[in-house]
Amino acid sequence: MIYSFDGDAQEVTEKARAGILPIFKQQPGFLAYGTIIQDGKIVSLSAWNTESDARAADDAARQWVSENLNTKVLESHMGEYAWLEFAQH
Repeated sequence: MIYSFDGDAQEVTEKARAGILPIFKQQPGFLAYGTIIQDGKIVSLSAWNTESDARAADDAARQWVSENLNTKVLESHMGEYAWLEFAQH
């Protein structure tokens, strides 16, 4: 998702991390979550095992965001990764 926001970018992203990440970690199929701040917008990216897992998480995230952040959804995109690879540690 791409959000517009009011306030300090760091504060908004830390609040989102503290609120959304625990919700995502409890959802089935969770793989990864992160944000990018660019041009006064927050781009939220997540990865899930299935599209239905992603849709359920999207609903949970939208609810949390509407109740806890002063943001507006500008765009929302969902689809399957052509490829997604994680580093080996």
